[in-house]
Amino acid sequence: MISSFPLKNRLILFILMVLTTILLGSLGYVLIKILVEHESVSLTDAIYFSVVTISTLGYYPSGVSLHSEIGKWFTIFYLIFGLGVIFGGIQALLGPWIELKVKSAVQEKKVPVPQDAHVIIAGYNDVADVIMDELEFLDIPFVVVDDNAPADKPSLNGKPTEMENLIKANIERARALVALGDNEMNAVTVITARKLNKKLNIIALSHNEGVKDILKKCGVNVVVSRDELISSILSHWIKNDFVQAFAGEIFKDMVLEEHRVDKYAGKSIMELNMREKKGLVIGIYRNGQLLVNPQPEMVLKKGDILLIFKGGA
Repeated sequence: MISSFPLKNRLILFILMVLTTILLGSLGYVLIKILVEHESVSLTDAIYFSVVTISTLGYYPSGVSLHSEIGKWFTIFYLIFGLGVIFGGIQALLGPWIELKVKSAVQEKKVPVPQDAHVIIAGYNDVADVIMDELEFLDIPFVVVDDNAPADKPSLNGKPTEMENLIKANIERARALVALGDNEMNAVTVITARKLNKKLNIIALSHNEGVKDILKKCGVNVVVSRDELISSILSHWIKNDFVQAFAGEIFKDMVLEEHRVDKYAGKSIMELNMREKKGLVIGIYRNGQLLVNPQPEMVLKKGDILLIFKGGA
């Protein structure tokens, strides 16, 4: 592929292709003028004809154009061939540069990687989507590390087994890591992560019972199956159980509290400044129903119970 050549080589090759095309056009012009149209011809006219034709200017001075049947067909085919060389060469010359600019623009728009107290999701799959939804609901920062990491989330493209990628994910300041790859990938990821952060809370997904002990020896704090992990994440949605096993394992120093607000009825969450005083309000019990992720403007009513996610002592 021409586009894989260095820029200097592509430029030289493009110039040679254009010059060759002009020479071929000039040669054909001379042969048709002399052998078919029986006219005298100069080198200047031949080169002029070639350049004007492939540049699509469409204007030939008197006596320069080819007026015979063969000459007209030659002009048509030479024009098509010349345009192919010009535009194909320009694409090969500028294509890699344009592609690089587009990639740079896309990378600049990617969501930045959190700096500290975040969760590293090592591996991207349907389980990762569930975990990301839960972390976003709890307002907990995270970053996904995977070869096919989503571009619209905080992410790093690369294997989570490689030390360089975990360092880029700020693992030394991370709160937890969730390993979601296959058993072999999880084992290597955990060993690498543990070397970089000995205090890190690590949860690993196990695909069979036989590897649980191996993963724990690698440095995992908690080993769970796929079903156990999803169940613990979604338990509060289906059971009204707000003691979340998943969040508890990751955030051992954080707790969920219930806070009755009868005396604050008629005021909004924003007016009470709950986030600064108590913690993040993630839900409200109201008349036996759960209102999740309430907006700061929501006005509280008598009997409401706030569910507050906060740091432990």
